[in-house]
Amino acid sequence: MAFKTKVKVLGVFLLLIVIALGIWYFSLSKTPVTIVIQRGDSASKAAAMLKNNNIIYSRNLFMIWTRITGSGSKIKAASYEFSQRDMTIGILSQIKNPKIIPLRMTIPEGLTSKQIAEIAASKLAIDKDKFINIVNERKLEGYLLPETYFLDATFKEEDIINKLNNEFNKAITQEMKDKAQELGFSLRDIIILASVIEKEAVKPDERAVISSVFHNRLKKGVKLESCATVLYAMGIVKPRLTYEDIKYDSPYNTYIHAGLPPGPICNPGIESIIAALYPADTDKLFFVASGDGGHLFANGFKQHVENKKIANDNAVKKKRAGKK
Repeated sequence: MAFKTKVKVLGVFLLLIVIALGIWYFSLSKTPVTIVIQRGDSASKAAAMLKNNNIIYSRNLFMIWTRITGSGSKIKAASYEFSQRDMTIGILSQIKNPKIIPLRMTIPEGLTSKQIAEIAASKLAIDKDKFINIVNERKLEGYLLPETYFLDATFKEEDIINKLNNEFNKAITQEMKDKAQELGFSLRDIIILASVIEKEAVKPDERAVISSVFHNRLKKGVKLESCATVLYAMGIVKPRLTYEDIKYDSPYNTYIHAGLPPGPICNPGIESIIAALYPADTDKLFFVASGDGGHLFANGFKQHVENKKIANDNAVKKKRAGKK
């Protein structure tokens, strides 16, 4: 009887352990956690990332298991999704034979290569300075297409740049090149102009009108006087330029130098490139921010001065409304 009782007690004890383990297992989160293993990452570094994200219980036990199974040298660079319910053997199997999960990266229109480098670095383990240096060396500012991309987690600086530049090249059609030639511009001129339009336009439907202002000024030999070019030269962002700002010494300052700036001031989207190629048919020579989200356009200087007064009044009204 004593033996049978012991067996029953042991059975109940084992059952309680199984139930406890079941409760523990099902209490673990199913929510996937993305882990990016880069080229050259060691098994130890991978283990540290898994432990820091609570995917494995023990880094040391994980390392012991990699040695036993010989998996340490077979870890492949990729983006992985794990949950706390994944077992060590399953994790190792995935790391050796990864199912590639691309990383989503969205580049908005009008960013500089420096700003794109910031976004890329937030997604992938890259060197921002190296990214910028490559863009500058290859003169690709303006030629990185704003778009949503799905990138391999192992991409390095040049891989990303090539991807964005290749998409730009695909987007530029022969028709666009022919239209640029018809206008008397090189494709580079059009990209430079598009970059200025991109930075000046607030509303999409104003792009073609802003383009017409710049085209008209270029035809007449009038300086573009684009605030965006000065801000790019100064490397700052501010709502309004001062009279001192427009004297800033730079070949990019279109208040001082006639014609287009020497290079693109951002990476324009396709809509701004199209606007540069197909300006609206107007006689407009001036525009000013209206103070309410758009621009006021003028054919002559007198009307432009009146528009400035309207813009200032709108800005004052907006400021007062914000204080209420």
